[in-house]
Amino acid sequence: MNLTKEWVNSNLPKRPANSHKGTFGKVLSVAGSRAYPGAAYLACAACYRVGAGLVALAADPMVEVIVSRRLPEVTFLSLNEVIERKDKYDVLLLGPGLGQKPTAVKLLKHLFEGSVCKMVIDGDGLNILSKVNSWWERLDGACVLTPHPGEMARLTGLSVDEIQKNREQVVVDYARKWGQVVVLKGASTVIASPCGEVLKSLFANPVLATAGTGDVLAGAIAGIIAQQVAPYAAAGVGVYLHGEAGEMLRKKIGDAGVLASDILPLLPLVIKNLI
Repeated sequence: MNLTKEWVNSNLPKRPANSHKGTFGKVLSVAGSRAYPGAAYLACAACYRVGAGLVALAADPMVEVIVSRRLPEVTFLSLNEVIERKDKYDVLLLGPGLGQKPTAVKLLKHLFEGSVCKMVIDGDGLNILSKVNSWWERLDGACVLTPHPGEMARLTGLSVDEIQKNREQVVVDYARKWGQVVVLKGASTVIASPCGEVLKSLFANPVLATAGTGDVLAGAIAGIIAQQVAPYAAAGVGVYLHGEAGEMLRKKIGDAGVLASDILPLLPLVIKNLI
């Protein structure tokens, strides 16, 4: 099924007038590193821009300093607190820009195997996951996996060419095998559920082919899940909002020169135009 405006509108989270921040859910993001502090900012900001009520970040102290200067609305946990406090959050966002240092690997492996929380797993979260034997048998929570073709190759053992030649069938087959929602990023992103449902994005936009846009997408999906939207529907909504924001930027700026951070303020405008 193609991802349409009408489908997205019917799956957007409601915004009742008598709400408070708890109404719209809490996200805990484990993201960012000394090499990629911006990934944590982009992912956390995207959570807020699609309507999440509260976003917390667990990261290296240097990352905390950088993110707090750009996004003062984020709250912070130490990495040592994640295991103890994870169940206080509606969804975990794992991996954007995280790196693969031993401490990060150990923490994420523990979360993969010991948590029933909903999770969005992106970037280095997927790279760490791919190194766990029979990892799909160890995931206890309902997850959305957001690989680009290279990450999908590492997860499946297929080549990138094999994946790209038959994107839809590959995503459907592995979503069923793994029992998780899979979002295969790229031109005309494909989303599949564990029961074989498929959503195909109609967006194919070079504007989004730049560093950090995947972090924004992962954050958008997590922010929608936090608002009590089921993972498969949230993935579809997030992909649409992200793609439509890219179309708006393409019309305004052109095919080149857009930054991932340019997408962020357009996400709520896309939502407004849908309602």
